[in-house]
Amino acid sequence: MTVTTETGSRPEHGTGTDPERLFERHFAARFTGDTLTGLQQSFRDEHIVPLRGFCPPELLGALQQEAFEIMDEHGVARKFSFDITDGTPRQMTTVGQPVIRDHGPLIHATYFSPAVKRLLSQVVGEEVFTCPYAGEHYVISRLGKSGDTHGWHWDDYTYGFILVLQAPDYRDGGFVQAVPHTSWDKQNPDVHGALLKSQVRSYAFEAGDAYVVKTDTTMHRVYPIRGETTRTIVNMTWANGADLDREITHETNDALFGGTGE
Repeated sequence: MTVTTETGSRPEHGTGTDPERLFERHFAARFTGDTLTGLQQSFRDEHIVPLRGFCPPELLGALQQEAFEIMDEHGVARKFSFDITDGTPRQMTTVGQPVIRDHGPLIHATYFSPAVKRLLSQVVGEEVFTCPYAGEHYVISRLGKSGDTHGWHWDDYTYGFILVLQAPDYRDGGFVQAVPHTSWDKQNPDVHGALLKSQVRSYAFEAGDAYVVKTDTTMHRVYPIRGETTRTIVNMTWANGADLDREITHETNDALFGGTGE
């Protein structure tokens, strides 16, 4: 078993504070006791759970500034439909891991934060590991024009963690929909069959929220936005122990985000 390890000790960016200390203090106040127990139960039942107010307030503005600057300078407009997910659309602007690694120290520090790893492991009920494939450590995506969407799909690794930095009012779309307890057959994907067999759950988020989703068994999408509105998120991929021993391909990540290099 190979475990990817790296520290989050990168240069800080505009906060004058230590992100790890902020995470530890914030999580100790917000995600313990009955609150944590409720999150664990919700995740067991639904394979997706919101982490409301995940981001420490002292860190949110700096993370937003960092991500927005990276997106404004390096974002690439993408428009695909993927046969591997039954022809569902992807219409968004993205930035991949290599650019963020070089220009996003706070995003990097969040992904490699011991406090974040510990909280996610507690919520999902098993130890999570940094993704063996660097191209999926962290990516930024933005829905910024009417019709932009991240269509129905599953993911290869077990867990996705999504930090919401900008979100429209739910009336303008951009909310998350999930269909738990489904499976992805890459040779014969069946989105409509999954929709017929299971209940669709929908979740609206605000800036500073996050959510964890068991992405290999939960079909999910972002509802298309409409009008002049914007949704910007950082997506971070986490593995479980079994993922570390599997051969996993990265077709959709490489197409949407450039993998480990354009």
